[in-house]
Amino acid sequence: MRYWEACEAQVSADDAIEECRIHEVVAAVRDDDRALIDEATGEVIAHADDEGEYYGADILAYLGY
Repeated sequence: MRYWEACEAQVSADDAIEECRIHEVVAAVRDDDRALIDEATGEVIAHADDEGEYYGADILAYLGY
């Protein structure tokens, strides 16, 4: 997937967690609000939309792209 396509993509929690794992970030979904968080720091990587998916640009930004 190209960078711009990834920025515009909506991704599932499993896909977001896997992408973070590839970049050596351990991510998990917080139970109370479904936010994707970095388990090591507690920082929010991305917030879930109404369908429970995450905006690709938020994840890429957190990973430093």
